[in-house]
Amino acid sequence: MEKDIVLITGANGMLSKQLATLLKSEYEIRFLTRKVQKPNDYQWDIDKQYLDVKSLVGVKHIVHLAGVSIAEGRWTATQRQKIVDSRIQSAEFLLKKLKAENIKLKSFISASAVGYYGTKTTSNIYTEEASYGNDFLSNVCLQWEQAADAFYDVATQVTKLRFGVILSAKEGALPKMLKPISLGFGAVLGSGKQYIPWVAINDVCRFIKHSIENSLGGTYNVVASESVTNREMTYLLAECINKKIYLPNIPAFLIKWFFGDASVLLLEGSRVSNEKAKQTGFIFEFESLKPFLKKELDAIEK
Repeated sequence: MEKDIVLITGANGMLSKQLATLLKSEYEIRFLTRKVQKPNDYQWDIDKQYLDVKSLVGVKHIVHLAGVSIAEGRWTATQRQKIVDSRIQSAEFLLKKLKAENIKLKSFISASAVGYYGTKTTSNIYTEEASYGNDFLSNVCLQWEQAADAFYDVATQVTKLRFGVILSAKEGALPKMLKPISLGFGAVLGSGKQYIPWVAINDVCRFIKHSIENSLGGTYNVVASESVTNREMTYLLAECINKKIYLPNIPAFLIKWFFGDASVLLLEGSRVSNEKAKQTGFIFEFESLKPFLKKELDAIEK
């Protein structure tokens, strides 16, 4: 039986690499990337409006994960534009090429983020029906999802996945949180009351596969059931690597001074519901943080 072809954008990200590993036994995987390094890589360059159209031949599913990291340095005007353009312009360009080649998809799956609801600390538990916020990240997510909706012109199903903070022991947010703790400089950030709506990277990959296999369509929060505060996570990370937290909380004003507007990523956060995702029959492997951390960190040590 011929395998469906899945085209993944954002080829160099940790998520795309792990997703490909999960899917490769059942699907033919292709990547869109600026720099071709492997046989299944195909070049595209948004700035030059170039895409190798051979990448689109026979494609049935596209997973759009391309986007400049929101967590790399201060949000200067230039960096803000890169964050927006890398997500929205790439989607618009891809859609234009699909139409030009008359490609019809079974599904288009786009990353989004829980930042859609606004980066703030509240008592709310946000569901997919909640309205979008009024800050930079919520505006990025809104445009991101609007760009995804345009793919209904070429796809039977369009799925938008609002990711929480994706955790992997290998790269991304988790190693950055662990490093100062391992060196004895760990500290709670600001009040420590801000929630971190996290999700295990393997659960993200599994939910994308679930979306493809079940033609889900629509919008889903992809987060673990248990949200933890910054304080809870800091102390739990320390416990998992047999360290203590000795330093006092780092004052919010220092974090704001150092990171500027991007400090909201560290100082704000609310809880997010994953009930809609679970109602599709999906079972999260990691609902709670402690079992996830123990398994991930044990795997790294081995």
